[in-house]
Amino acid sequence: MDGDHKNALAIVRHLGKTGKYVIDAVSCQRVSISFYSKYVSRKLILTNPKKDREKYIEELLETLEKNRYLALIPVSYISFRICAACRDRIRQFTHLTITGPDNILLASSKGATYEHARKTGVPYPETIILQAMEDLETIHAEYPCVIKAPYEMGRNVVSYARNKQELTTKYRQMCEACHFTEALPVIQKYVDGSGFGFFAYYQKGECKNWFVHRRLREYPVSGGASTAAESFFDEKIVEYGKRMLDSLRWDGVAMVEFKQDKASGTYYLMEINAKFWGSLDLALLAGVNFPQMLIDEALDKKIEKVSFKEKIRFQWILNGDLFHVLEKPGHILLFLRDLFVAKNDFYFSDIKPNLFQILFIPLHYYKKFFK
Repeated sequence: MDGDHKNALAIVRHLGKTGKYVIDAVSCQRVSISFYSKYVSRKLILTNPKKDREKYIEELLETLEKNRYLALIPVSYISFRICAACRDRIRQFTHLTITGPDNILLASSKGATYEHARKTGVPYPETIILQAMEDLETIHAEYPCVIKAPYEMGRNVVSYARNKQELTTKYRQMCEACHFTEALPVIQKYVDGSGFGFFAYYQKGECKNWFVHRRLREYPVSGGASTAAESFFDEKIVEYGKRMLDSLRWDGVAMVEFKQDKASGTYYLMEINAKFWGSLDLALLAGVNFPQMLIDEALDKKIEKVSFKEKIRFQWILNGDLFHVLEKPGHILLFLRDLFVAKNDFYFSDIKPNLFQILFIPLHYYKKFFK
């Protein structure tokens, strides 16, 4: 599913190059990056669920009933949410490994996530959750602070404030732009440090495999998806990540994101991503093949624990790192170094998706500056 996402392309390529599977890709857009991969057998266009959720579900179920696939692999948050809510209906036609809808909703809500972290003893930044817009005038935040959407938006909705005036202005702007009225954005102490991700595969509440990465660069540069990252290990990240997901009796894949405070060294919880993560390529390169685990479970094969090496690097050149260095030219030497020492998402054996990315670059900047 979600053939317009770069992590869907990673799944297509890594499963496709084994030569074992026939892969169909689904998207709501005719122009989708995965559709250009040589490993995609059929390109299926469904109604956009953001416009007509019920019609999307109906079309999805009809497709599954007609084709009887071995497994369905959702990628984006909206697909995970829909598939979790409809998992019993979907499982009449194919295998689906996914956690329950209550877990998806908890992960999507910043307030519920931090409350769960409090109960399980996982550190998270000081957070203010407003009950009404009027409370904005009386709160006492520590600056700089971060303003975040109250729930998963399918995109990065975040702003930063250095003083009370900026906080008030940007908070109101976010509410107006995103139509936040009932659930209001959260205000959080800014954590100065690097980002880390704990990626896991669970089978009926039991952690079968995990992987950890450290972000090297990201886009947007103020805080966004990884554009360069490396495999990493710290026992404390694994402990906190497992503590969050074990207590939820998770099923399937998830990512728990942390930031490490430079001053104290403490890892603070940022969020739970109840979906496939954008930096999936790195885990696959390191030998932790999460999509294959979904297939193995569909085939009733035992999922063995695998290990990985630290400091393996991956760079998403056209899908982020080029944008990062153009907006932060001081990182040009790091960018150039990684062209030689890191693996990347440019596949000469499957070149068409990368050509699509090149054509997308001017469109990206057109949207950024003129829309």
